[in-house]
Amino acid sequence: MKLKKLLPLLFVPFVFISCSNDTTEVVDEPDIILTELIEPVEFVFWHAMAGTQQEMLIELTNRFMAEHPDINVILQNQSSYKDLQQKLTLNMASPKQLPNITQAYPNWMETALIDNLLVDLTPYIEDPIVGYDNYEDILQGFRDATEIDGKIYSIPFNKSTEVLWYNKTLFDELGLTPPTNYEELAETAKIIHDKKGIVGAGFDSLSNYYTTYLYNHGKLLDSDLDVMGPESREAVQYYLDGINDGYFRIAGTDNFLSGPFGNELIGMYIGSNAGESFVIKGAGDKFEVGVAPYPAEVVMQQGTDIFMFNPSTKEQRLAAFEYLKYLTSTDSQVDWAVATGYIPVRISAMETPTYITSGSLIAPIVEETTDSLYTTAPDLATDSAYRESATVLETILAQPDEPDVDGNLQRYHDTLLGVWE
Repeated sequence: MKLKKLLPLLFVPFVFISCSNDTTEVVDEPDIILTELIEPVEFVFWHAMAGTQQEMLIELTNRFMAEHPDINVILQNQSSYKDLQQKLTLNMASPKQLPNITQAYPNWMETALIDNLLVDLTPYIEDPIVGYDNYEDILQGFRDATEIDGKIYSIPFNKSTEVLWYNKTLFDELGLTPPTNYEELAETAKIIHDKKGIVGAGFDSLSNYYTTYLYNHGKLLDSDLDVMGPESREAVQYYLDGINDGYFRIAGTDNFLSGPFGNELIGMYIGSNAGESFVIKGAGDKFEVGVAPYPAEVVMQQGTDIFMFNPSTKEQRLAAFEYLKYLTSTDSQVDWAVATGYIPVRISAMETPTYITSGSLIAPIVEETTDSLYTTAPDLATDSAYRESATVLETILAQPDEPDVDGNLQRYHDTLLGVWE
């Protein structure tokens, strides 16, 4: 499997501090780890899974505790990613209030990294007694995104990427094949619009679209990006042309394009592979659903990792690490992927017959889909720039007759001056 390196991650130096709202000094001891539990131990895991995802997480956790009766895992659902991020940010000022482990996107953890609140998992992974079994089996595109300055601060868990969902029945009728690049996407969308009178294509996430388009044209979303430059303008104009001519649309008030897709109002769209169950349910018996890799050379990796906070005791760290190994074992990842639609984080899970023959539409193309992944830098400034790009694009695309591209890009430029400073 050919795998491309991710763009470099931000290095943030460590500092040892005494937190203002907590008299306990947080000092990590990365080389001193336990390799055996003498007494029962429990730890807390904050997550934001819901529905089938939460049900499967509970099932995997119960299996783990049945195999490890001396370890009690307390799952605490924080309702949503937004609520989880807010609660983590609020409690970083008082480390004793943090959980032992948490789901999180890397950029949420910038403050925790600066304040030395994260456990370096490298000694655990490399330890000959408790170490991770074949850590290299985790997909490189996911693995690389967990490392900063040669240290591993998280374990990939619920991972996804974007794919092209298309109406296969419609494609077969029109003699179309899934597009493989942006030019073919526009051409195919035009044909669908001209032949069937419906929108041809769209992107669920405008931030993902903008960032990924730039990346595939040699530009990173960082402080060196000229948002008034040709690549940025081209990204905007590409989508705007489609909106003006009727062959593209945005999700808008639908939030996700799986709804219009299921109602046969759009022929194809770019969205998360983790939305498979929604896509299939929406299509029902009206048409056959097809799926193909993102129509560009490189695609964004998404989903959260699991981080460990260092106010945890050595016993809790060992117990939590055993749990992380279990959640990301080959068997667990097969069960997780089949139940939830997320991509297995381990190559061995992707290649397991149980997964391949599971009926998942993603399974047959998972290796090709994850062949070339990238991620944005894990810092809050980049996250702000990423999120703001969606606002800028939506403002432009929602008024195609008077888009004011220059004015909106200039305002984006001015906003980024404050973000990157």
